[in-house]
Amino acid sequence: MLPRHLGLVSASVVFAADQLSKLALRLYLVPDEGSQIFVLPVFNLVHAWNYGVSFSLFAAEGDSRRWILILVMLGISAAVAVALWRSVTRLPALAYGMVLGWALGNVLDRLVHGAVFDFLQFHLAGYYWPSFNLADSAIVAGVGLLLLDSFRQRGEKA
Repeated sequence: MLPRHLGLVSASVVFAADQLSKLALRLYLVPDEGSQIFVLPVFNLVHAWNYGVSFSLFAAEGDSRRWILILVMLGISAAVAVALWRSVTRLPALAYGMVLGWALGNVLDRLVHGAVFDFLQFHLAGYYWPSFNLADSAIVAGVGLLLLDSFRQRGEKA
């Protein structure tokens, strides 16, 4: 399998898992905004909408924010797709695919719902990490793999 094909499979899996998990959670487990299910002493499933970006930054009111974020995400998607297509090894292709799946999932959420649905919430001793979703986890993993690959390449050149 060519690296770019691996990346496209990765993007498809992240996108599908993200969208299916969001749909299942919204419809069956936490159907009402603000509702939550206590799963573990440090973890809840919640129903939360993020109108901004990471940690709800830029979540100001107004429909123009939504369209600006969609355009930014489409630009990121295009840049990542080009990087994916140019990948010659599997690890960066896998990573770019994960990032692409995240970006396209967020674009679809913003187009359909006007915001991104988040449902994973970790907390400890009264401190809560902002809620997130599977695609957010995929971008963190994808960027981590890109960093790992850059360190590996640097080690090979030394």
